[in-house]
Amino acid sequence: MTPDYSSLPNSPEAERAVLGSCLFSREALGTAIEILKPEDFYSPDNRKMFEVLSAMYTADKPVDFVTAQIELDSQGILETLGGQAFLAELAANVTTTSNAVYHAQIVRDNAVRRKLFFVGDALRGMVMNNSLSIAEIVEHAEKLIFEAAENKSASDFRHVKDIIGPVFVDVEERYRQNDDKTSGYPTGFADLDAYTGGLQPGSLNIIAARPSMGKTAFAVNIAQFGGGSANRPVLIFSLEMPAEQLVMRMLSAEAKVNLSALAKGIFDTDDFQRIREACDILARQNIFINDDSNLTAVDFRTRCRRFKTRYPDLALVIVDYLQLMSSGEKRLADGRQQEVSDISRMLKASAREMRCPVIALSQLSRAVESRNEKKPQLSDLRDSGAIEQDADLVLLMFREDYYTENENNDLQDSKADIRVAKNRNGSTGVFHLTFMREYTRFVNFGEEVR
Repeated sequence: MTPDYSSLPNSPEAERAVLGSCLFSREALGTAIEILKPEDFYSPDNRKMFEVLSAMYTADKPVDFVTAQIELDSQGILETLGGQAFLAELAANVTTTSNAVYHAQIVRDNAVRRKLFFVGDALRGMVMNNSLSIAEIVEHAEKLIFEAAENKSASDFRHVKDIIGPVFVDVEERYRQNDDKTSGYPTGFADLDAYTGGLQPGSLNIIAARPSMGKTAFAVNIAQFGGGSANRPVLIFSLEMPAEQLVMRMLSAEAKVNLSALAKGIFDTDDFQRIREACDILARQNIFINDDSNLTAVDFRTRCRRFKTRYPDLALVIVDYLQLMSSGEKRLADGRQQEVSDISRMLKASAREMRCPVIALSQLSRAVESRNEKKPQLSDLRDSGAIEQDADLVLLMFREDYYTENENNDLQDSKADIRVAKNRNGSTGVFHLTFMREYTRFVNFGEEVR
């Protein structure tokens, strides 16, 4: 059955009202150009008219009924569109230009509806293509939907007087927090919170280290022992290890039972009691894990949006780790650096969209190993300098005894140096933590955990 394309969503009145406003007001034309593209108009005549007006605006030509008529005539399309009667009809649809944004949004909404209609056509074709896997179909469908619904409109200009009020309320709230100076997500690590005031909403926070330094444990500890008493939802994307292995680590850290012994089932009655109690504590925490090892940037953003819809008070998102994620686009081998740059920008955009902090773990390059001085630097961030550029906070982890391993080290606590290498909203510096390796747990330096 052939679909009836003639009945697709459209509003001739709104389209004419937009064009009429554009002829009356240059400001209305500029606003319409921010919101609409020529192809958003359903009528071919209206589409061509908007294209001409946009070109005149871009060329800094004056735009009104007279100049538009001259321009259309010079291009030989005035009579094709309907001559002066066409322009007169546009004028008849305008009583005020103050509603131009509202009318433009109607045109835009109808354009999105039409695009989604054709996405359905494309999806039907993909479903019938047996060479595509279900995962490929779903990913491509989501990409088409988001592209169709993408809003071209730029953020409107905001006067500082409209912003200063909420900013002052935020400052006042922080001032009145006599004991708690943490305005963002409390990490559970006092020195880190002193640098950051807590991980801030909309921030991208990078934890970078060489393999086996403990960056996964550090991030999971923040999810498990941070957050304060609110118990808001935390979402972890674990690309490197399955969810069961990650939860086993969390259980070890909570129960303070040796991870290896826990995995082998070798522990005494007291340990078993602590494990049961730790299970109850973990079960009450709002921590969610996605362990899809083939996560793409599109998958990440889609799943975060879905999660945010279900849990609007989402407090933190963790990605372990950035270099294991793909953009979902096929690239040449030498395009990996650009791909990581795209992923980094996507993580930052997602943090802002969800209004919660995102922690992304990152590998460091092997250049660290070739130096006498093993402490990492910002330039060691692997694959892309864009990670440093996009990040609000970069933490570089280093443990000296990582390079002096011996057979007893697995049971010894380890001093970890955490360098705040970049801090967009505060100072940089170094603080120390203690890594209780047998439990994969970090604690504040000098603190005893019972």
